[in-house]
Amino acid sequence: MDIPEYPYEAIREAVVNAIAHRNYFRRGAPIMFSIFDDRTEISSPGGLLPGLNIKKLEGHHETRNKKICEIFHETKDMEKFGTGIGKMKRFMKEHGLPEPEFLEEGDFFVVKFYGPGDKILDLVSNIPEERQTDLKKLGLNDRQIEVLRLMVNEDRVFSNREYQKQFDVSNQTFVRDMRFLLKLGLVAPKGKGRSLRYMAK
Repeated sequence: MDIPEYPYEAIREAVVNAIAHRNYFRRGAPIMFSIFDDRTEISSPGGLLPGLNIKKLEGHHETRNKKICEIFHETKDMEKFGTGIGKMKRFMKEHGLPEPEFLEEGDFFVVKFYGPGDKILDLVSNIPEERQTDLKKLGLNDRQIEVLRLMVNEDRVFSNREYQKQFDVSNQTFVRDMRFLLKLGLVAPKGKGRSLRYMAK
């Protein structure tokens, strides 16, 4: 199942900003892209320039690398100077995630994106409809998406009877739904006969 944890546009914006605004006189201190269980961080050597406030960055622009910014502007990687912070916040909000954190840690500027963790299926309802085509392309219907969400986020395990009651469907529909989810490797059977249950894999 292809549900991106983070909006690609927000991460891309942070990387472009890091390249454009880093301190290139700091040798041996590269831009760092770090992935953790609960977040992704992008840190760039070189703190904020004088006159900028870490709490009031949106809409303000100062750069130590004017030529690089001009190149990104020409290649359309930067639409306008000073808009990157607002775009990152907007992309994260549209994806159903908290706004990113912007910090100065020593002489590094750090952007922290907090992800959904083990509640990634909660993002389904927040992802714009065009993003959900990845799920639809797999052939999942709304009922199958919902049962996966319940399995992952609430540790639910479903028997035939429990599935029929939850979704008000027939035995035939249960069998068809589970066979398809099994085929995709999204669920796993537990037990046999009358004790057979299905859980997230």
